[in-house]
Amino acid sequence: MSTAQQILVVYAAVSVVFGMSLGVPLTRARMASATAPHHLVVAHLSALIQGALYFGAAFGLGLSALTPWLDTTAALLLVSASALFVAGATANWRQGIGDHFAARSLGFRLLAASGAPHLVGALLLVVGTVSGALSASP
Repeated sequence: MSTAQQILVVYAAVSVVFGMSLGVPLTRARMASATAPHHLVVAHLSALIQGALYFGAAFGLGLSALTPWLDTTAALLLVSASALFVAGATANWRQGIGDHFAARSLGFRLLAASGAPHLVGALLLVVGTVSGALSASP
């Protein structure tokens, strides 16, 4: 397993555990009310979805035609951006932020900071895996 794959697998496992742990306050909120705080739901679901996504992406990186350092760069960009995203949603929930765009909260800034590294990391991942898959001999 490459370094990039190890990074994705470790982050995926941590993300799933964090997402599941957010299920506890989410359940408490839902037991008390018909709705739950929006940012708590976003943090919970995004952590779980990211975990599953990165387990799959780790497999996909095995097909990559990029150099190992580019694969590792893609993995680091993706996991750091995803951590910023989940941290932003979690911060908004813990601070009781309603509209984070209007409040320009810490969570908003973390979420905004996650955009560029997500895009660059995803582009590297797609280029590497697609080019590797298309050039693979049967």
